[in-house]
Amino acid sequence: MNGRKDIAENATVIQKQRVIKDYAVGIYARVSTSHKAQMDSLSAQVSGLTRLAAAHRTWFVADVFIDVASAKTGSTRSEFNRMINECEHGNLDIILTKSLSRFGRDAKEGLEAIRKIRAAGKRIIFEKDKIDTETVKDELLISIIEACDQAENDWRSENIRIGLKYRAEVGTSGLYNRVCYGYKKDKNGMLIIDEEEAKVVRYIYDWYLEGYSIGGIIDKLAEKKIKTSKGKERWSKRAIESTLIREKYTGDVAIADSGGSDNRYLNKNHHEGIISKEQFEAVQLEMELRSNVEIGEDGKVRRKNRKYSSKKGKQI
Repeated sequence: MNGRKDIAENATVIQKQRVIKDYAVGIYARVSTSHKAQMDSLSAQVSGLTRLAAAHRTWFVADVFIDVASAKTGSTRSEFNRMINECEHGNLDIILTKSLSRFGRDAKEGLEAIRKIRAAGKRIIFEKDKIDTETVKDELLISIIEACDQAENDWRSENIRIGLKYRAEVGTSGLYNRVCYGYKKDKNGMLIIDEEEAKVVRYIYDWYLEGYSIGGIIDKLAEKKIKTSKGKERWSKRAIESTLIREKYTGDVAIADSGGSDNRYLNKNHHEGIISKEQFEAVQLEMELRSNVEIGEDGKVRRKNRKYSSKKGKQI
């Protein structure tokens, strides 16, 4: 009896220790192109999410999933699918990603993935949106995803517009190098004169200033058996008119503002001209004189009492 008492007096009660679970974290990031700016963005995404995981004592980064789309292969989303598979097999506890709008290619894909991961008992944290799927219901998620989807599309459209405007302003827009009849591109993608076609452009300008009408020029081209760029035997009235008003033939290029305003961006002496600026201006003046409409003092548009003969190139 005394022995038991001695043991009781000497015994120390050891409290059951609380087991602290470590959570395996998977980081998911994706970009839509492999351009340098996008790859820099990808690096920033992963670094930021890694720091977020490190801020939690019981979290550790178990895997990183990265999808990079390319112009050739598009986006197979292989890492996205592998991430879902890892969650379903119990290898991950938490997914960290930048935003809802970057999680799926659209609202439907994003929501399906979220449901699969939640069904596996795992959680997703969207760092930018401050959303944790552990505390958000499906109905609210649908609304949030659709809203983020629309915001992302609007943001992307605005960025494209701003980018186009900037390149137009600084003269680096690819639109300045769009090929038209009379030009071709060199190995660097810059406009150079196509001598055979340029000869035809000069014919058209010369004939017009000599007094030929649009119809008369079409007939002259047919007589010389000069075909259109598409191989047609006879040129259209519209093709001749567009040739006569195309400023690009002077070496200058004007492109419209992508924002929908009436502004134009003019890049002077962008490439070698086929005709002189003086000849171009002379043609514009002649076209105005030949026009069968005029604006009266009251600002109204009226037809002239005379018209230009399509045969002789004379006003009658």
